[in-house]
Amino acid sequence: MQDRRLGSRAPLASGIALLTLAVAAAAFADGSADEVDLSQYENTVYSQFGEDGVVRKIFEIIEPTHRYAVEFGASDGLEHNNMRRLVLEEGWGGLQIEGDPALARQNATNYKDYPAVKSIEAFVYPGNIEILFEENGVPKDFDYLVIDIDSNDYYVWRAIHDFRPKLVQIEYNSGWPPPKLAVVDFHPMNYWDGTDYHGASIQSLYELAKKKGYELVYGNQAGNNLFFVDRQYYARFGLKDNSPERFYRPPSFGVEKGGRAPNGRGSPRFETRPELVWKKLVIPKKIVER
Repeated sequence: MQDRRLGSRAPLASGIALLTLAVAAAAFADGSADEVDLSQYENTVYSQFGEDGVVRKIFEIIEPTHRYAVEFGASDGLEHNNMRRLVLEEGWGGLQIEGDPALARQNATNYKDYPAVKSIEAFVYPGNIEILFEENGVPKDFDYLVIDIDSNDYYVWRAIHDFRPKLVQIEYNSGWPPPKLAVVDFHPMNYWDGTDYHGASIQSLYELAKKKGYELVYGNQAGNNLFFVDRQYYARFGLKDNSPERFYRPPSFGVEKGGRAPNGRGSPRFETRPELVWKKLVIPKKIVER
């Protein structure tokens, strides 16, 4: 009798499991999944402001295909690096790009024992980013892209068409709260001079992401990084509202007062130094609405 009872329950258990999977799949499909509050997962191992924990959680929700990441400006590969935890703890590979020669050499040294990671010295521009990807064997559908060059970030992401990462993490300029559209005027020699002349506002990046088929799922509490996922995965996060107003945070860093952000923090206003100077080249600073 015991064997027959157990046998009769096996199809029932199997049916319940299948029903559970079907319900979960339907929840993802119609956007009714439980909301994921990524602020609960911020945690720093090597990253600067809790990004390590956020990325870990996102890739629990989205299964990575290649376990491959690209990060530029990657600095020395140790301090404030967003890829390093994935490489050391989860065996990921990827491409590290750094423009400063000394930092690029340190980066290569710090990853020399990890053959799945390639470190290169290069300045990143809209016109060369996909060439760099192709020359260094980046998969077309790689998993994770980190954009942090403190200047033409908006234009570089806009220029990426033939490669489609599942997750894009990009630094934003939190001196400009929503609904302000604000992007530094493009110049190939733009660089960060310590002022708030860098990057783009959350509103500008949100609208660019929409055009590219990405959705905002988080802005970190420090007010410097945004996380966008390919639209096909968006329903898995259960977000009813992913507006810039929801995810904007004023900066928790920089000057204590006098900054452009509502809380007075962030980098000093760029008007105090209205030009960039690259050797003998003078670049007037200008904010454009995009």
